[in-house]
Amino acid sequence: MNCINCGREIPPDTVQCPFCIENEKQKLKFKKERNKIYITLGICCLVLALIAAAVIIFMPDTSFQRSMESADGSYAVAALCEESPDEAANSRYQLRLLDALNDIEMKYNIQSCGYNQTITALRQIYSVQNQVVRDRAEEIWSDVERKRFYQLLNHKRTEKDKDELVWSFDIAAAAESVADEYRAVGPLYQQNAEKLIKNLFPDIKIESMTIYALFNTINAQDALVKYEDDSDPSNGTDLIVGDNIYIVGADAVYNEESGLWSFFILTSSDAEYK
Repeated sequence: MNCINCGREIPPDTVQCPFCIENEKQKLKFKKERNKIYITLGICCLVLALIAAAVIIFMPDTSFQRSMESADGSYAVAALCEESPDEAANSRYQLRLLDALNDIEMKYNIQSCGYNQTITALRQIYSVQNQVVRDRAEEIWSDVERKRFYQLLNHKRTEKDKDELVWSFDIAAAAESVADEYRAVGPLYQQNAEKLIKNLFPDIKIESMTIYALFNTINAQDALVKYEDDSDPSNGTDLIVGDNIYIVGADAVYNEESGLWSFFILTSSDAEYK
């Protein structure tokens, strides 16, 4: 008798065609081998995709790296920070940004760069989410603003035919202590302000020292405008028209949430400090 599927002769007393059974076994074996190949290829593709994703996520943006390395000067570095703050936040650029900040500070101090350009560059670098860089940028920015306030203040006094006030690093240090107290405890800083000054100047009469606090201003110029609007010119210790104050020191505190500055100005009418 012949098999109705393959047509080959089936041995006597055989229920199923041995040739068809063997053929089915070969087909099943081939199918399993093919599935193994597909699974292997799938795993390989998945591994390659994961490797590609890791390269994209963890490898630095070489184009940005080249731009940072070839940036012509500190202000070009600052501009890159504004364009790509996320890439600039990479720790590999921290020293580059700190060097740029130091250079910007030096150029402002030697008056080879103006106030507006300096503030723009500091703001650009401050936008980078690197706390070390931001702290340094804020430190320089604060110093620039308080120096700017002093310059504008003396310009106002000159317009009023008053003697210019002399900047004192000792008085400025006292103003910084008051500002630090404000950073720590907020409005309660006033409770310890006189004590802080007395500790720094044990031989001076506290009555000869005057503290001016100007809160939530845009910058040094806005702070001086605010002072003019709120001050009483009849006060003998008036910053702009006062005749019995001689020296001044100041500090500026930045509020990251509001983007505003608070200024703490300290003056002395003690002639010994003139």
